[in-house]
Amino acid sequence: NNHDMTIAALHDDESSFRPTQMMGHQLNEQEDGVATTQYEYYDHQHHNRRLQLSMTEEKVTTTSNTNNYENNNNAIIGQSTNNQGVIVNMLRRARDKVDEKDVPFLLQVPYTNSDVIYNIMTECYGLVGREYWDVKDLQRDEKENVVDSFYVSSHDRPKEMFHNFGKRFHFLSTPHYQEGTSLLTLKHKGRIILMLRHPAYIAERMYLSRPNTQKGDLKGLLQYVNGTDYYDNWMTRMLANVPKEEKVTEEHFKYARMVLENKFIIGMTSDMAETVKKRINLHFGWKELPSKQGCELEYIKKGTMELPTSALEEGGREWRFIAKKNLFDSKLMARGMAVFGMQKMRIPVHPYTVRDDRKAVSEAFGHLRNVQDEIDTSDIPFFWHIPKASGTTVKEVMSKCYNLIRTEMVDPPSSLDLFPDKKVLNVDLTTPEAIVVARGYNVADSKLADVFISQLAVEGSTVFTTYHMGRAFTIMRHPVILAASLFYYRRIATWEPTYRPDFNDLTLQEYVEMPGYYDNWMVRMLTNAKLGGLNEGHLEIAKAVIKEKFIIGISDHMDETFRQLESYFGWKEQEAGCVKSFLGASFNKNKYELPERGGPVWNSIAEKNKFDMQLYYFALELFGEQGKKLRRTQVG
Repeated sequence: NNHDMTIAALHDDESSFRPTQMMGHQLNEQEDGVATTQYEYYDHQHHNRRLQLSMTEEKVTTTSNTNNYENNNNAIIGQSTNNQGVIVNMLRRARDKVDEKDVPFLLQVPYTNSDVIYNIMTECYGLVGREYWDVKDLQRDEKENVVDSFYVSSHDRPKEMFHNFGKRFHFLSTPHYQEGTSLLTLKHKGRIILMLRHPAYIAERMYLSRPNTQKGDLKGLLQYVNGTDYYDNWMTRMLANVPKEEKVTEEHFKYARMVLENKFIIGMTSDMAETVKKRINLHFGWKELPSKQGCELEYIKKGTMELPTSALEEGGREWRFIAKKNLFDSKLMARGMAVFGMQKMRIPVHPYTVRDDRKAVSEAFGHLRNVQDEIDTSDIPFFWHIPKASGTTVKEVMSKCYNLIRTEMVDPPSSLDLFPDKKVLNVDLTTPEAIVVARGYNVADSKLADVFISQLAVEGSTVFTTYHMGRAFTIMRHPVILAASLFYYRRIATWEPTYRPDFNDLTLQEYVEMPGYYDNWMVRMLTNAKLGGLNEGHLEIAKAVIKEKFIIGISDHMDETFRQLESYFGWKEQEAGCVKSFLGASFNKNKYELPERGGPVWNSIAEKNKFDMQLYYFALELFGEQGKKLRRTQVG
């Protein structure tokens, strides 16, 4: 039985997270007093790409003029200030709740596609940036207190780009971290966006920007990196304010790492779509202007295509030589990769994004009947399938015991073709895009399927219409057991698109500690908060949804679950004892040892999924209450 591909995209996205040793160094840094996992984010797609950074004149503009990077070397990476460090209190922590008074701050790191982010912000979102390339301009504007005088919220703008905006601006942009931060105030603190790329590839681009150099001249590149003019460990120096003539130390690195972990919204040159769609948009609440639909994708594609292939082989002798020369920046890069992964599920979501999610939830679940509504013969059962929660059993019972036709794409592409022998309507409801196609078929009004099935609770509900409303049910399972089951299943399920043989090298504890682990799956699916941080508000919405809209089943009580489903939907076995025979059958069962209940691993998983835990216990109460009401109805 095919496992819906939705789980690959939504449950953890660890297709980008694999065990790796960064230049032979396994990191085991301390974060909040707890040792982090040694499995760091591994960029496996775009390492062999590079980009010439677009430079601009020293003025506020929404376009970039390409100049030679090396001509600006002293102004960009060769300069340090006399200030003793940076006042980090002028920067919000990445995990802090978003405030409209905070100033978005794009830190322009050379050769990292920072210019692509700038262009997306200005051209796609219609924002006005105040851009600085000269330190003297920053020092002048610090004295004039330009942030308090001219900053306006990035959401305070008309539908189209401002014209004649004067000195007002929506965000700051500069490669000068220390001096740029000095513009910020207690009234308007900063939120920094930082793009990261491995220092070896940045060094290669710096070398090729010099006169009389050519691509593939690795000997010349190594001579340049080993020369006195080369500015090593640039990122660490910038964050820790280390002058060029001073040697970078472990203490400098620890300070730089602390700033990186706590203060920055991290983006990756190697994963621009993830950076824009699943970090920047979520956190800042930005959207494309109505007249600029598709603009983000256009710039992302352009930036990716303009990254020339590198002559360096990752892990090769030359690559390792440059990485060693930039040891602290390489360690910082590895840590940044891990933070990038962790921020996916932890980054605070902008209130505007939350508002949009809640609107989508309200509209989608409006297509479902309330549990207490009077039964209408035109209503269609909707099974919200939670992975590894007896879903295969439910499908088999519905088809073979109740003689119901269900939706499931068994022969791509999605269509309205019926497979009578399988009791299946060949409709794909596994992705948001597929659901849009299904709505175009008017599949609910076609009366071709008796039960609709999807892992996407919100999007899946939208296939129903005013003529054929949905009646939802689901089967829930203890979140810790659910996480363990999914982990061990994906180790061995060679037939599944979500098969992960590399999980055999991980323990269950390491799996849930991986950057990007998809926590609280049920709450996220019910509230449309598929990425970013969650709070009690999300939990309360999820509770309200399942109470009002869902008949609850429990995986550990399948006999009672099917009894209640039969009572509610009026289903009847075609042959006595059919359901019981399937409950004793083995579907996708994998032998594994569960963590000790109440033990450290169990508790760690439970804490990671604390909102799902609370939802599950709430669902247990609902299961009991609904069962009592259904029994009273039968007696009546």
